[in-house]
Amino acid sequence: MDINELLKEYEKLEIKNLDREQLESFRDIFFTNGLIEKSLEISEFIYNNNKNDEDAIVYYVNNLIHLGRDDDALIILFNSRKTPKTLFLEGIIYKQDMLLDVAKEKFLQAEKLVENDDDLKNAISIELSEIYSEIGNNNEALDINYKIFNENKNVQTFKNVLKNLVEMAKFEEAVQFYKHYGKDYHDAEITFSVAFAYNQLHELYKSKDLLLKTIAYNNEFSEAYLHLGFMSQGEKAIHYFEKYLELHGSSTNVYLQLTALYKQTEQYDKIRKMVKNVLETMGIDIDTLYISINALRQLYETEKIYNIYTQHSIIKEDSSLLALALLSLSEEEDFIDFVENEVKENHELLKDELYYYEILNNIYEVTNDKTIKNYISEIEVHKNIRPLYYEDLAINNYCSCGKNCRDENCNNDESCCCE
Repeated sequence: MDINELLKEYEKLEIKNLDREQLESFRDIFFTNGLIEKSLEISEFIYNNNKNDEDAIVYYVNNLIHLGRDDDALIILFNSRKTPKTLFLEGIIYKQDMLLDVAKEKFLQAEKLVENDDDLKNAISIELSEIYSEIGNNNEALDINYKIFNENKNVQTFKNVLKNLVEMAKFEEAVQFYKHYGKDYHDAEITFSVAFAYNQLHELYKSKDLLLKTIAYNNEFSEAYLHLGFMSQGEKAIHYFEKYLELHGSSTNVYLQLTALYKQTEQYDKIRKMVKNVLETMGIDIDTLYISINALRQLYETEKIYNIYTQHSIIKEDSSLLALALLSLSEEEDFIDFVENEVKENHELLKDELYYYEILNNIYEVTNDKTIKNYISEIEVHKNIRPLYYEDLAINNYCSCGKNCRDENCNNDESCCCE
């Protein structure tokens, strides 16, 4: 019978006239078909008539949890007798609320009480292992997951152990565990994790081989394409990075890598197309402007960078983006005066940026401006850079070694006392 027809038939019935078996049948059908509110209505009725019955409590609380009514569920559990299942449900709620210490105690209490229910025991163990991992007790988590795996070897229990080993940076143990137990599990998450472990052990060929297996098992595993891109060259790297963007949507770092690869392979139209796509489809923000200005710099299209710079004041809100834009403009003499004025307005924002020293030198080579020279000196002192313009310094008391002499009668010979 169609679920809507069943619902119409149910609405004609008096709920109090149905026996428990009938009620549970309707409840389960409604729950399975996503009619949680209707399922809750039946669960509440059963609970109100059987408040000491564990199954009645569990189903009612489970319905409440699925509807996000955790506070109501906790009240029911607080007023109910403590059983392995009710304690387990309390643990689930507290874990979801990130009250991990409380959740752990509930699961431990449930573990002590549970008997003859292997599924519940296993569920409790899994929850405890996740909590131990979350709070940093990785050894306890690993012990639990090894125990679960040894009792029931399957893909999921294998994954749990492998995940622990990788998170604990036990990469050699992770590889050995895979070799011993995991080669028959054709699962993308497993091969990706082991590829990561091999990568950390600097066994890059083995890592790449497992990344290729990962995308063979799941051709939409975006992170595998990302790693393959960084491990490849030329057209292959381009293919992997483009696939990653297709699946993932965007990544500033990947766009920067693709820009360099397109330039390397002389695919300049692809760079232009990428800039157009980024600005039009992803909108204007710090990241898209950084991607675009970096790409246009590779094409030496400084006029376009200037147009973007003058149209978007947001550039001046981010020091890294501002430095990249001004560096690009400073590389062409026609824009030096403009860059000089921008630098003087934004010196404090720029002075810690990597490109700033190069920008200042580009300006000074053309203008010999004293303010720019002072900025250069400031950066050299701040970053302990050897001065490039000794001839411009006041060196009344400088020795031939280039250091300031403490002796006013110094003859600038090698025997003088220098700082």
